[in-house]
Amino acid sequence: MFTPGQRPRRSGPTSVLAGLLILLALFLLQELAAGLLPDIYKGFAGEDRRTLVVGASVAFVLVCLLLYIVHLRSLVPEAAAPELDADERARARAALLHAVRRSWTDGADRSWERSVRIELGLAEQQAAVHDPWGAPRLVTGGRESGVPLPAGTRIDEVFERHRGQLLVLGAPGAGKTSRMLELTERLIEAAERDGTAPVPAFLLLTDWHGEPLARWILDELHTRYRVSRATGLALLRDNGITLVLDGLDEVAPDLRADCVRAVNELLSAEQYPHCPIAVSCRSTDYDDLAERLTVNGAVSVQPLEVTAVHALLNSAGGRLRGLAAAAAADPVLARLLTTPLMLGVAVLAYEGTDENEVAASGDVGERRGRIFDAYIERMIHRDRSLRGRPNTPERPAGQVQADLLRLAQSLSLVHATVYYPNDPSHVVLQAPDDVARRLLPSGMYWMLRGMRRMSGYEAGNPASRPNRFYRGMVYVYQVPFPLLGSPVMNHLQRGFLDYATDRAIMRRAGDGYAFLHKTVQDHLAARAGSMSAQELRNLARS
Repeated sequence: MFTPGQRPRRSGPTSVLAGLLILLALFLLQELAAGLLPDIYKGFAGEDRRTLVVGASVAFVLVCLLLYIVHLRSLVPEAAAPELDADERARARAALLHAVRRSWTDGADRSWERSVRIELGLAEQQAAVHDPWGAPRLVTGGRESGVPLPAGTRIDEVFERHRGQLLVLGAPGAGKTSRMLELTERLIEAAERDGTAPVPAFLLLTDWHGEPLARWILDELHTRYRVSRATGLALLRDNGITLVLDGLDEVAPDLRADCVRAVNELLSAEQYPHCPIAVSCRSTDYDDLAERLTVNGAVSVQPLEVTAVHALLNSAGGRLRGLAAAAAADPVLARLLTTPLMLGVAVLAYEGTDENEVAASGDVGERRGRIFDAYIERMIHRDRSLRGRPNTPERPAGQVQADLLRLAQSLSLVHATVYYPNDPSHVVLQAPDDVARRLLPSGMYWMLRGMRRMSGYEAGNPASRPNRFYRGMVYVYQVPFPLLGSPVMNHLQRGFLDYATDRAIMRRAGDGYAFLHKTVQDHLAARAGSMSAQELRNLARS
């Protein structure tokens, strides 16, 4: 098995060979099922039906054995990654810096965030992390347990104060990801000034599905930033990389405890002493975990005071008079607007509207949902994009809403928050069998199930991990996936994703696409779940 101190075998040729063998096996099965085998095979085996069946079965077994041999070869460890000389290290750092900057800072659309610029405070939450030398303490993520930091304290200053290991907590929509991106930006600037400083690697924990964390990090560095696994291992081992891991709360619920354990094991491994790392998580989800992260410190992003919300709305003048009046008359609505997400969405949804048009009834969840719906409706009909560039081609409003509902439901079913256009089958390969059956056509579902059975991977079981054998088969499975089509693929075309991103309903997440926020995805997924297929079709035609 792969261990952190070993270099993983390169998977390119292995995946190609496995893919070719899978194609051969599937071709033989298809021809056998149809009663049609190539003439050359009939000439060799004769016309006897029994001989044909036996011959095809033997061929299929041989192909499976070859695939298993490929799998076993992939488990053989190679020598440890070689030391990087000064020139190699400099080139590797420069390449990673460029890739991270392009994906998360230069190319990131932050204009929506800047449309309602809010300075939020930070508070120390030292009780949220495990101190191996301290006495046991009861842990709460509540606001009263935090020690406020001076106004204007930057996240990178807190990160440095805690010697490069930090947990960032906060409520949904409080701005945790924004703070993680701000930290990434500051670390990039530091790495450009100092050739010995570690390079930040922004990684989304929603893409972690239970594999060993060190191997996952190397795979993500290779997939997202084109850093070879050997180079990534060398940099990681020498503390040349700062891991910025966003969204512990977006890991599948049954895997979150495993994820905390995996991070702690990485930090305690001899291969990675004092590994620089930052992790973000919702406070409530982190409080539900029994095990604490063993990083050096923790902070929480503080919500706005209700009085600050009123002051911000009143300072905007006539364009937000209706929203300001509604918030002044409704304490529940005012409290709902104490996070940057909800305040920013409400400002854009209700700009220029009357007080009576603002959502003002139901519980907090219902009000939040109506604000999201008003925001999406407003963005679809917006005359220009927030980024100030020419709009993408117009689309029927009903079709856009139906596509957003289906997309949110599909991603939520497989515990994903990011869709990667270059990896269209990503959303279903990790899905439990009952979910995959709902998302895929019958033929593709049984192909996927057969691959899992052959590899021994049991989707949905936290104790089961996708192995290289399964990944090799998946390599070819992705080839016909976009061509055959499925309920997932119908609305995941890049044109639609660009349209939704242009209108700030979705956002770029590295080389993928995500909803503006996880709470928006959750709301739309719940809406889709309450609608029948016919209702969705009627909406698309409206």
